[in-house]
Amino acid sequence: MLYMLNKTLIILIISSILITSIDDVYASNELHIVVTFPYLYDDIKSVVCPGDVVTNIVKPGIDPHEYQLLVEDINVVKKADIIISTAHTHFEQKIKKMIKENGLDSILIEIPYLQNIKIFKNPSTGIENYHELLFYPENYIAFLKYLKSILASLRPECAKNYEENIEQFILKLQSIVNKGDRPNRIAILDSPRAQYIVAGLGLNASYILMKEEEIPITPEDIKGAEEMIRKYNNSIVVIINGSKATSYLSDLANRYGRKVLILPDPLTSTSIISILENAANVLNALDVNASHSIKTINVQLLQEVYIILIILLLSFLFMLIPYELYKRKKS
Repeated sequence: MLYMLNKTLIILIISSILITSIDDVYASNELHIVVTFPYLYDDIKSVVCPGDVVTNIVKPGIDPHEYQLLVEDINVVKKADIIISTAHTHFEQKIKKMIKENGLDSILIEIPYLQNIKIFKNPSTGIENYHELLFYPENYIAFLKYLKSILASLRPECAKNYEENIEQFILKLQSIVNKGDRPNRIAILDSPRAQYIVAGLGLNASYILMKEEEIPITPEDIKGAEEMIRKYNNSIVVIINGSKATSYLSDLANRYGRKVLILPDPLTSTSIISILENAANVLNALDVNASHSIKTINVQLLQEVYIILIILLLSFLFMLIPYELYKRKKS
């Protein structure tokens, strides 16, 4: 009996040592991943391996175009194994320069330069739009597949975790966005930041009122938006919450009876997929309401037609009866 207890105790001790050793290996191999914009933070956290550390430089609600690196940001960058950058703001260029000048081993992933990333032109300017590229699902998927290969190469023992997590994430992303339903639906946007979200929803981004965030809206811009809204009966107005263009586009939508899709501000969010899910749900609800309204209008029109036909029939009978009586009296 004592022998069995000693044997069990030895097995438990060895198991504990093995588990501790495995935990130590995972901890020692943990990856430090830095995202420059906040909207990637939660999504990346959901696909990495236990022990990996994800840090976002710019916090939600802060304008990344005006952001200046802090001392703690620089320390985080120096420890990073992977840095994910949109490659178009001042502080991101500073990070790139810092990696080169300090000979850091960090892998810098610059989203616009990845293979299979699609860059759309702003319909109002004809200039390429680099705002929120990853909100177009095909771009996000291309990025995630590339990220998966980088993660697996840096931490091979977690390769299966990365693959399974990212594949599940992609499946969820594909289930949220259905591109086939609205290919001819014209969308008038408040700013370039909405273009990739709109494209992901299958809408045709045809006009952007505020050509760039820092460019004031002119009377000509408003006139152009009004022309598009007036011309296309199936058009929809898309506004990012808190946009400077809200009052202009809301007034035009009300004037011409068009639907308005309000999007959450990407810079206040920590998840791309949550914004896309929200946008898809709201748009589907708008479509359902619009369909219900059309059916209601059709029923009302049909009722009105029936009433008119009944009135005409009764009028005809009222005219016919006196005429028949007159004919009989005369004969």
